[in-house]
Amino acid sequence: MPDGSRRFRWTLLGLAVTVSVGIGVGFWYLLPHDAPPDPQPEVFAPDPPTPDPRLVFDTPFRNVKPDVRYVGDDACARCHLSITKSYHAHPMGRSAAFVPEPVPVEKYPASGKVAFTSGAFDLEAVKSDGRVRHSVRLREGDGTGRGPELVMSPRVAIGSGTRGRSYLAVEDGAVWQTAVSWFGPDERWDVSPGFRLGKSTRRPIQHGCLYCHVDAVRPVPGSDNRYEEPVFAGRLAIGCERCHGPGELHVAERAGGNLAAEIDTSIVNPKHLSPALRSAVCEQCHLQGEERVDRRGRDAFEYRPGLPFEQFVSVHVLHPALAAERKSVGQFEQMEQSRCFTGSGGRLGCTSCHDPHASHAPADRDAHYRARCLTCHQSDACAAPRPDRTARGDSCVACHMPKGASSNIIHASVTDHRVPRDPASRPPRQEYLPGSSPLVRFRDGPLSPPPEERERDLGIALAGLFKKRPPKSLSPRTDIRALAAERLRNSLQRWPGDADAWVSLGAVKTEASQSAERLRAAKAAVALAPQSEDALAALTEAATAVGDLELAEATANDWVRLNPGGFDPLVGRAFVHLARADWAKAELDALAALRRQPVHPEARLYLAICLHKKGDRSGAAAELELAARAESDLRERQYLLDWYRRATR
Repeated sequence: MPDGSRRFRWTLLGLAVTVSVGIGVGFWYLLPHDAPPDPQPEVFAPDPPTPDPRLVFDTPFRNVKPDVRYVGDDACARCHLSITKSYHAHPMGRSAAFVPEPVPVEKYPASGKVAFTSGAFDLEAVKSDGRVRHSVRLREGDGTGRGPELVMSPRVAIGSGTRGRSYLAVEDGAVWQTAVSWFGPDERWDVSPGFRLGKSTRRPIQHGCLYCHVDAVRPVPGSDNRYEEPVFAGRLAIGCERCHGPGELHVAERAGGNLAAEIDTSIVNPKHLSPALRSAVCEQCHLQGEERVDRRGRDAFEYRPGLPFEQFVSVHVLHPALAAERKSVGQFEQMEQSRCFTGSGGRLGCTSCHDPHASHAPADRDAHYRARCLTCHQSDACAAPRPDRTARGDSCVACHMPKGASSNIIHASVTDHRVPRDPASRPPRQEYLPGSSPLVRFRDGPLSPPPEERERDLGIALAGLFKKRPPKSLSPRTDIRALAAERLRNSLQRWPGDADAWVSLGAVKTEASQSAERLRAAKAAVALAPQSEDALAALTEAATAVGDLELAEATANDWVRLNPGGFDPLVGRAFVHLARADWAKAELDALAALRRQPVHPEARLYLAICLHKKGDRSGAAAELELAARAESDLRERQYLLDWYRRATR
């Protein structure tokens, strides 16, 4: 899940201080100058989307069609009560819950109040009077007083509690994650994974996050974290139809007494699918990869079990030489690296070992997984001495699938799904050649998109990787921007009406000499997708970068109108007002942004600059002090202080 100020951080680090120039350039935008001539406008029309697999893929299952509706688990339970109850006790069937629950998974003390600290911040989780409240507060300079505080009232808990739980609040159709999470294995409360307090005291929950954690939501097209209301209606946790597909046709035929003769084609039973299509059902959520890219005109919410997931979403993973071995939600990738998978000719899948309908009691798990191993392996083939096997409960998993700390989620462990013969051994690392792509498609095969579509998707994925990671963090001698730009330019010659590709092309045009190209790309994106927050953010930034502040302000106004409750649009517009030396408007936007994230360091910095320019030196100093304390990274703290000094001298 991305940082709570994803676009703003890109504005700050990619606009005010371009990657190749340095800190001082950012202040050029705050000085009067003439805007360059506007490039000649170009007219684009959106390209036709890729063919809809729900209509064109050759399958006997009739419920993959887009007009077959979902009916919910209650309809399934009328005939399948036992298996429905069993599934609802499974972690997938408990993937989300409304809070507070009568019997919560997480543990609260008798007072109902949990308090802990992280750096300069105090955090609380309070359960009282049928409500739950989470707060993040920046301490005063001496550590005794109360500074700015963000308070949120979560409505939904995400996660079964097996590993942990995070919490979501809903505000006018927008969904936000709080900074407080529960970690099941350690039975403790801590800062939510990936949060850097100050910048991400709350995080926008993008559409892909809810796709894998709740049964059904309706994203607002083009938005970042907004959904049609009511956001959470009906069953909350992942339901039966996520693996079997929409049930309307099946229920209608059974209610009418129409019984299937052999294979029931009114609904998907994964056991009747080919290994590749059966795996696709699991891939929806258990193949996260490094970057997931919607294919042209398609998205994950259109996927139906029985179809190839890769015809809706392209999943890219890091080159094997660059990948972390113990990434959470990386078990799918590991499984397909295992000898078990390759030795089976691809027939092995998640359900070869895991029962998707029932959880096994801890006392039964070793025996269950041992039995699954013995469907392929003879027990006398184990080379371990009998006493050693007995000491481990004769558990195959204990030796060949050891647990280790997750590389990307604190307080979590990951089971090694490579199933190594010797857990201490490591396969030889593949060589990564500088200049080659740090991302590769998870797989290519007969169900994959055509080569030109793959290149388009890889270009967008590389642009996403560039925005997410420092440019040289993966390979100092690989220019990710150039790799992305080459693919995106080629793709846009073929499909000039691809708004996502235009946004991505502009995102990698970060050199000062590329500002005009960046602006052209952003204009094309907005012309094609005027309701896209990504496109509006890109044009706001690109227009500011070339000094076309009138266009930047007009675009930022559209962005704020589109998402009036968002944080990023207000911060983006405040930045434009600063560039125009309109201190009053910049102050209003900074204050509005701080009402949404009261401890955000850059928003505080903007406010400090405005106050200084208006003559309130003491107020400016107080806001600057808050900004500095809210920024935990020492280098970025110094960066903020330097920016303030340069902007106010």
